[in-house]
Amino acid sequence: FLTEKGRLEVEEAPVERASEIFHACHVCDCNCGMILTMEGNRIVRHRGNPQDEMGAAGRLCIKGYSGMRIVHDPDRLKAPLKRTNPQKGRGVDPGWEKITWDEAFKIVGAKFGEVIQKNGPEAIAVFARPRTWEMHLVNSIGTPNQFCHVDTCYIDKEVASHALCGNRANWGYDYGNAKYIISFGWDQPGKSNNIQLREFLKARARGAKVVVFDPRLSITAAKADEWISIKPGTDLAVALAMINIIISEGLYDKKFVDSYCTGLDKVRDGVKQYTAEWASSISGVPAADITRIAREFAGTRPATVAIHKRDAGGPMRVNSFQMAQSIVIMNALAGTIDRPGGVFFHRQPKRPSFGEIYGLKYPKKRAERVDGAHKFKLGQMSNKVGFSTAAEGILAGKPYEVKAALFSKYNLFTFPNPKRMEEALKKLDFVVVCDMFNTEVGQYADVVLPEDHFLEASTYTIRSYNGYRPQVQLDEPVPRAFDSKGNSAIMNGIVKSIPGREEFAVDTKKFGEAELEAMKITLEGLKQAGGVWDSKAGFVPAKEFGTTSKKIELYSSLLAKNDHAPTPEWVAPLAQPTGAYPYYYVVNHLQWLRMCKNSNDPLLMTLQPENYCHMHTSLAASLGVQNGDMVLVESPYGSMRLKAKITEGIRPDTVMTEHGFGHWAPARTVAKGRGANDGDVMQSWTPTEMYERTHRTNAAMGHPMVDITVNVRRG
Repeated sequence: FLTEKGRLEVEEAPVERASEIFHACHVCDCNCGMILTMEGNRIVRHRGNPQDEMGAAGRLCIKGYSGMRIVHDPDRLKAPLKRTNPQKGRGVDPGWEKITWDEAFKIVGAKFGEVIQKNGPEAIAVFARPRTWEMHLVNSIGTPNQFCHVDTCYIDKEVASHALCGNRANWGYDYGNAKYIISFGWDQPGKSNNIQLREFLKARARGAKVVVFDPRLSITAAKADEWISIKPGTDLAVALAMINIIISEGLYDKKFVDSYCTGLDKVRDGVKQYTAEWASSISGVPAADITRIAREFAGTRPATVAIHKRDAGGPMRVNSFQMAQSIVIMNALAGTIDRPGGVFFHRQPKRPSFGEIYGLKYPKKRAERVDGAHKFKLGQMSNKVGFSTAAEGILAGKPYEVKAALFSKYNLFTFPNPKRMEEALKKLDFVVVCDMFNTEVGQYADVVLPEDHFLEASTYTIRSYNGYRPQVQLDEPVPRAFDSKGNSAIMNGIVKSIPGREEFAVDTKKFGEAELEAMKITLEGLKQAGGVWDSKAGFVPAKEFGTTSKKIELYSSLLAKNDHAPTPEWVAPLAQPTGAYPYYYVVNHLQWLRMCKNSNDPLLMTLQPENYCHMHTSLAASLGVQNGDMVLVESPYGSMRLKAKITEGIRPDTVMTEHGFGHWAPARTVAKGRGANDGDVMQSWTPTEMYERTHRTNAAMGHPMVDITVNVRRG
């Protein structure tokens, strides 16, 4: 496509006869199968792969279709860059200088080696998901400080699943066979989550009843039978009352609970104080509706409470873990955990671990982490915490100083109160960023390494999302547009370049070869099968679970052992309206944006070029605000200026904005200068504050990002 800069800076090959290749989409973790049509070096068309029955089933969402435009985005990083200006900050020109990959690895390796020698490996922080090659780097360095965004995403749900069911992975969703669905802020159909949207629409077409509790009229709420505009942060009260009603009236699935659950009596005792009338006084939901919906839910089978991420189950508020725990219990009482019409555990092909393949003996890590996560043992188990307190931990320099950091595909927009992270970045001696774009974090980097687009990767994808049977997809690469490298080459290349860590560098090809051999799959076989190997194995419901008792533990022995509430209990939200800050604050994620990956897409920006402050008609009238007026949203932690969007579809005491706007880095010419960053009004906590405020109830260390109130005024 054409931009202000002109046509893409790529040396085009002569146009050849169109060819087709297979790939899994990685814009989000649905990994829907795609078929791409190529003319020379360019993608001219792509569509869903009908062979991928558990993913797109021949269809792609709007995010998936943005993939080809990201590949050919002229704003992508084109080569490794080195900073020449030692000053750092917004508006400061880094003085980028192009360097070779050999130079880049040499600089990064030398600096990391110097930090390890002088300050210890713990003085290096790695901001990355706990994936294979990122963890190879983390473990080779020997640092405990690996930070992941999931404590601002879905950690509560994951830990609740692990504590009660013995399963740490994300759930799969068989909503298409449900006859009754309750949502507490769950809006994945409105997020264009392809799999959950498809399952939801299938359920609606089959006549399933849907009840949505949400302060705003979400897309899912608009498609529901009932929308109940609940007071923000009070979903837990309603869930506890429903559990009480279902158990006390004997409405639960007795066969399932008697056979596969334990701890029912203790839950009964724990929730008997939570009546519908009590929940109504807190949530504003009529007691009669709470009672009726609980009875309908328990009396309609199969029924399920939907949950994924950034809903009432977390980690949005201080009581989100209790809410996630309650949702697991409600689904167990309905008899739909790892059963048709409910949630299920993913089935994957067996293959050897990274350690089994390479047999490496990594350095021992220091126990204390700078983010304080070592105090939250259950949250730390999955290596998916740290974003919520990392900035304050680095700034405090306790229990030790962090001197260097690597960011892999993470930007400032992931952090609550990102200006604190900017201060932390300025404190660090050395920062390296691995990304496709030179982002806001990149403006504080000393070295920037261009990473491949996922479509440029030559590999395979094992279905880890909605895998009700084992499945593997072929990933055939499109030609590289620029001088970038794949994730494994970058992480392993850094390991190889660190003095004293060279012994941990490996042959990266060996990993894929060993996995394919164990799965008895070849890349050529995948191609011949239409890009997808599908085991076609029948779904066999679990009869044992991964807990100590081998049952679903409604009273969790793991939570009790770790000094957390073993059954859910009421925890009031932090957000309480005051004279200075009278309105609740909620955040929405638009269905076409994904973690700022595609925020530079010019076509998507035409759909909504900026975010807004959504407010009720009555609130706007009281403030003298009209549609399109600029308003200032203020919290005790920061402020942002947005245009007002007036609607009837939100509570009068609540305002909402969208995530993914407010870019200021100059290298993203499409995204820059549009809207405001929703995180600018969020609180950041020190590790000590996180522990003291949430230890008993928040086993997961999820950060209550929107558990705040704000003020809104014209300006």
